[in-house]
Amino acid sequence: MTQTAVELTQSFLGAIFSGAMEAAIALTSPEAVFVSTNPHSNSGNPMHGTFVGHEGAQAFFGGFADVLEPGDFEITAAFGDDRHAALYGKLKHSVRATGKPFVSDWALITRFKDGKLILYHFYEDTEALAEAMR
Repeated sequence: MTQTAVELTQSFLGAIFSGAMEAAIALTSPEAVFVSTNPHSNSGNPMHGTFVGHEGAQAFFGGFADVLEPGDFEITAAFGDDRHAALYGKLKHSVRATGKPFVSDWALITRFKDGKLILYHFYEDTEALAEAMR
């Protein structure tokens, strides 16, 4: 039985949060696109921009690790079909440079093709992050 997009997304997130980047990359298409809120590069936030492929995934999640100390990440609900998933919840991380908390509602949209992640688009409260980074 093949996994749903929600199950694949949860497996991908599990690998990311456990530090198993190789396992996460194994779930990712070489053409995958990663976007966190803003698809345009931003010198003030290395997570912003559009990142492509396996190297892009490593840069995207490397930027996350550079900026944020992971904390609470609650999934309130998840739904989808065989190709698309939507998840949402609440997060509370700390900004490494300031020590300030970053608290936000979040949403994640993913798309899969042939069991591989091809789109990862994360949405969060950018104003709350900018404030925590100041």
